[in-house]
Amino acid sequence: MRKVTIFMLTGLFMFMSGVYLSTLLSTHWVVVGTSLAIIGGFMMGGSSYFLPKIKKQHILYAIKEGLSRTR
Repeated sequence: MRKVTIFMLTGLFMFMSGVYLSTLLSTHWVVVGTSLAIIGGFMMGGSSYFLPKIKKQHILYAIKEGLSRTR
């Protein structure tokens, strides 16, 4: 879970920095800001790769428990 937090915060920081740098009027900073924003967006999206996997058995157990409580 720590990897998710690190990737998400780093990606968010890079994305926000890129958006800010893109507002500057120089063409050079627009290119740098856009590339930072794109890389930051990929990092935020890629952080979902490290989320814990939910096994099918856990889902079936949760459904079974939910049905038994309603009866």
